[in-house]
Amino acid sequence: MSTFAAKYNREPASFAAYGYDAVKLFDSAVKEVGGKIENKDAVRAALRKANFQSVRGPFKFNNNHYPIQNFYIMEVKKDEKGNLKAVLKDTAARDWQDPYHQDCPMKW
Repeated sequence: MSTFAAKYNREPASFAAYGYDAVKLFDSAVKEVGGKIENKDAVRAALRKANFQSVRGPFKFNNNHYPIQNFYIMEVKKDEKGNLKAVLKDTAARDWQDPYHQDCPMKW
C-alpha cells in the first residue's frame, strides 16, 4: 500500500484489493502448474486452492465458488495531513460464507 501511495499520492481504493487479489490468485495457480496453463484441469484445481496471501485477510473458496472471507468495519478519519483515510475499526464477520452455499449444486 505504501508503494501505491508513494506513486499516486493517495491511498488505494478498497476495490483495488479485489483486483490485486485476483492477480495474486491467478499467479499462484500458474506457478503451481509450472506455467503449463494448457492443462485446464490442473489450473482449475490450483485456482480452487486459492494458495495466495490475500490483502483482505484469510481467503478460500466455498463449494459454490463464492469466497469465504472476513468482513471489516472501517471508519473514515483524517490523517495527519488532513486527508480522509479508511481505518480498520473491527472485524464484522470472520470466515463469512454465503448462507445458501449448502443449497448450491456445485460441489467441486
